[in-house]
Amino acid sequence: MKKTLLSSGLVFAFVALTLTACHFSVGTSKDFNTGLKESHNGFAVSDVFLANKDGQHLKNNKVKMDSTFTIVATGVENYKLNGGKAYPGCELTLKDKTGKVLGSIPDLMADIAKNGLVPTGATTLTAMLSLHHPFVSGETYHVTARFFDKYEPKNEIKVDVEVLLQ
Repeated sequence: MKKTLLSSGLVFAFVALTLTACHFSVGTSKDFNTGLKESHNGFAVSDVFLANKDGQHLKNNKVKMDSTFTIVATGVENYKLNGGKAYPGCELTLKDKTGKVLGSIPDLMADIAKNGLVPTGATTLTAMLSLHHPFVSGETYHVTARFFDKYEPKNEIKVDVEVLLQ
């Protein structure tokens, strides 16, 4: 009996160590103040939030015309490194209330990450937006950001938020 318990304990310990060594993460969250929803797969993520241009958390989804707001993902880890460097990307899409695409950028980080970043320099990812005329004050716009790993397509953080332009 002791031999069976010991064997079972060793198998459990091995499985637990193997699973924690994978560094794989899956999760979702929602900020009920701003309505921001995020889901991540592959990446480990500490927090995803809507912020002002100074990086301070917004308390709601109201954004002033001509101001800058940011989607921020912090604590991002588990990149597939190439030459010891991380290669993050960020796809950004803006839609009106009917779902019509008003603008889309396939990779906001194409220039800054083209030669890779040291992994510690890629733990906070941001997508910054400023809405100016002809956008309409009082209208709601849907913003989608997708942060991704250029060397591991499964690693991504998807963010959706409706912003009310004031």
